[in-house]
Amino acid sequence: MPGDDIEAAQLDSGEQVLSGARAVLGDPRAGERAVRFALTRATESLEDVLRVAVSRGERVRAGGGE
Repeated sequence: MPGDDIEAAQLDSGEQVLSGARAVLGDPRAGERAVRFALTRATESLEDVLRVAVSRGERVRAGGGE
C-alpha cells in the first residue's frame, strides 16, 4: 500500500532526526542555531509520527488492521 510506504519513510526519517537531535543535545558546544534546527526538525517529525498514529488507529477501528 502506498500509504504504508509513506508512513515507513516518515518513521525512518523520525529515527534519523532523533539521532541528530540527541547528538546536538549531547554536545555542550552546540550553539543556539544548532539547537533550534534540531528542535524544528524534531517538531516536524513528531507531527509526522502523530499523523501515522492517528491513521493507523483509524484503520484499526475500521477493521483494516495495521
